[in-house]
Amino acid sequence: MDVFQRELEYDHIEPFLSTEMSVLEVGCGNGFSSDRFRKCARWVDAFDYSEEMVNRARARFGETNNRFFHDDVLEPREFRGPYDAVVCVRVLINLKDSDEQRRALDNMHAALRAGGRLVLVEGFTDGFEHLNRLRSEVGLPPLVPAPINYYTPLAELEEALSDRFEISARFHLGAYDYLTRVVYPLQVGPENALHNTNFSERCQLLARAFNPDALGHLSRIRGLVLTKL
Repeated sequence: MDVFQRELEYDHIEPFLSTEMSVLEVGCGNGFSSDRFRKCARWVDAFDYSEEMVNRARARFGETNNRFFHDDVLEPREFRGPYDAVVCVRVLINLKDSDEQRRALDNMHAALRAGGRLVLVEGFTDGFEHLNRLRSEVGLPPLVPAPINYYTPLAELEEALSDRFEISARFHLGAYDYLTRVVYPLQVGPENALHNTNFSERCQLLARAFNPDALGHLSRIRGLVLTKL
């Protein structure tokens, strides 16, 4: 729901794409992200589990150097790999357990060429725990992840990836989460905190200019750029 967080995520992803790349986007939703990524790549295959969302994406953005299609990351039928890069943003958390997450990672790994790049942006329990510890210290109630999502510790996912990928880069949104999930509700009161406010937009601007690693532990999402071994 947080459009400013979403745009920050894409800001971090785009430098790892290039106009020579064929890219697979896992979970394209309404196509907003695909419209950005296709400007950075030679070709983008973009799919979603929801056929309705695929239809919306095609109607809204059309197909130029990209293709929208309906598919399932757990049982893929339409991947036209091998791809130079796979982009997966907050898809694993929508799967029911660790076994399904590993199956999805297996399929993304298989879709990549040797030396290809997986850009993975997911939510983990670590950021919620650190944020809630800080929120508690200033009298704010805990953040509760959506019950439909399945979060794991970051280390658990890294272990599952270690035999197939090398981590070549990392990124986080710690400054944005600190400002919007601690400073903002502390200022307005947690019962008055809303998504996509003017404050959020200004926090996005600040987080683009200043996002130190010292705040990384407060990030609800973490980005991993992985090279296929």
